[in-house]
Amino acid sequence: MRRACLLFFALLACLLPLEAQSFDGSESSQGVAAIDSPWRFHPGDDPRWASPGFDDSSWPLQNTISSWSSQGYRGYSGYAWYRLRLKLPATSEALGINIGHINSAAELYVDGQLIGANGIMRPKPDWSDQMEANAFPLSPSLNGRWVEIAVRVWKSPVASSYSGGGFHRHPVVGSLSLLEAGHRVALDDEIAGHLSGLTVDLLSLVLGCFGLGLFLLDRRNTEYAWFAVWAIGIALLDAMEAAVAFQQGSVTFAQGDSQWLGLPVFLAENLFLWGFLKARRGWMFWLTVLLNVPAAVGISLGYHNVIPLPAGQAILTGCAVPIFVLVIIRILLSLKAGNRDARLLIVPMCLLALGSVIEGVRLALFFAGLSRSHGELVFWSNGIITVDWNDIFAVLFLISIAIALILRFTYSAQEERRLATELSAAREVQARLVPAELPALRMARLEAVYLPATEVGGDFYQIFPLPDGSALIIIGDVSGKGLKAAMTGTLVLGALRALAQEDLSPFQILLRLNSQLAGSIDGGFITCLCAKIAADGSLKVANAGHLAPYRNGTEIDLENGLPLGIAADASYSEISLQLALGDTLTLLSDGVVEARNPAGELFGFERTAALSTESAERIARAAQAFGQEDDITVLTLQRAASC
Repeated sequence: MRRACLLFFALLACLLPLEAQSFDGSESSQGVAAIDSPWRFHPGDDPRWASPGFDDSSWPLQNTISSWSSQGYRGYSGYAWYRLRLKLPATSEALGINIGHINSAAELYVDGQLIGANGIMRPKPDWSDQMEANAFPLSPSLNGRWVEIAVRVWKSPVASSYSGGGFHRHPVVGSLSLLEAGHRVALDDEIAGHLSGLTVDLLSLVLGCFGLGLFLLDRRNTEYAWFAVWAIGIALLDAMEAAVAFQQGSVTFAQGDSQWLGLPVFLAENLFLWGFLKARRGWMFWLTVLLNVPAAVGISLGYHNVIPLPAGQAILTGCAVPIFVLVIIRILLSLKAGNRDARLLIVPMCLLALGSVIEGVRLALFFAGLSRSHGELVFWSNGIITVDWNDIFAVLFLISIAIALILRFTYSAQEERRLATELSAAREVQARLVPAELPALRMARLEAVYLPATEVGGDFYQIFPLPDGSALIIIGDVSGKGLKAAMTGTLVLGALRALAQEDLSPFQILLRLNSQLAGSIDGGFITCLCAKIAADGSLKVANAGHLAPYRNGTEIDLENGLPLGIAADASYSEISLQLALGDTLTLLSDGVVEARNPAGELFGFERTAALSTESAERIARAAQAFGQEDDITVLTLQRAASC
């Protein structure tokens, strides 16, 4: 009896493998059937294992609801094969088979013929994004027959620390139309699963285009352009990764190499932040930029299996921490310095940093096999659509930046309108600083040229003919530019008009003028040269810090007093000389001698003296062509018998 029992169990042990490697799918009444029988399994790779005549009876059995790691092959990576005999339904309907998601890629053979692949297997296998539902069509000639199914699997060694290889669910056989419908549903679910991230990317793309529009309207603020590059670049990178996932492309490329593509985007991000905060690009800026390089190197080496993937993810997260810390410190420093826009960024940036770092740590632990949770911190999910906290933080950050940009642009527009109004007023005042037409003098011919360095300058000159046939000639330069300088110049000319009626000598005019201006021009000063020419050509000249005039190409030697408005007790002197018929007198501002060429060379006094006998137009244009940096004013007078 004992011998009979042993014989029975031995026979049963021999028969079970033969029955367990086959599945009859012809009796399904649902249109599709899950192949829940164990499959023959063998690690390694041999093309003969796809052949229907190959004897696989010595291969061990594995079920398909769990990976091979949990069935005695823990940590195994590389190639392996599954085999099963399958009875197909006897029907005229088109049939197909769905092998599901197999980590990392798989090929399906039917009776030795390759009919499809899930993921990238050729020409070189790669860790691939895959759909859970696929539909490989079977030849109609196979309907109702027994066929040999062989699945060639490649498992990436990169993910061996946390993920098993092979099947994770039962394959399905049956109606091709139903399997294709399931594939479409799976694709819809995949798209829905990306909706949260794609929404953030769409917002980033829209705001990037908005930033580009702001830059085109105001090209002086380059932070708008850098924001556009960053926001549009991030959206395009994420869209590329999503496209790779939908096309079942390379995980190695999408997750490991895309960090390299993101380096210019990260540079633009930092250029935007530092420009937006009006911060100097010092060591903090460059350290923040350079830390992205080891982050890209680490994660790329991890996905290419040069170093363990958990180590690569740890390097990426380890670099992200100081990057966020430096950015937050920079925002706090700008906030302390009074940058109001920084207030809008500090809270969203801290939340974004916290979420990203926690996600990176969780992902590193998951890759190391120390946690079953992926990196995402789930905010809300209905099983298909998932919104994680980082999406929320990213939206808050983008909205904060958008608000700050709008406020910045609005303020800039208001400031431009204010400056335009001021400039218009300054132009009106400027017109009063120089005469529209030079007066005709009996004893001399006059010529004047005024070339402002900006739209409104600080130089001025006037000629006041006097009742006795003489004339008062004034040339000066107000410190500063714009409306304030123009208004100060108007004040000076108003005072000069009153003083010109009192028959004063040039030095007396400067004394009186300095007394009126001292302490009333808010720390500024005015250089001024005052000359009085009589009908007979006699000339008196006094100087308050202005360039000395030239007589017949020679600089006149006269005392150079303090500019007006500096000291109330300043004193001034004058010299007298006689202009003969044909003599020239040249008065000019320091914009002539201080003109500078691209090499840094000054126009200087020698060139000025050499040209001082030329016309005012030629002198002014020569200095301007050399390299104008300040207002240029040239006034020439030539003694004549009668004009």
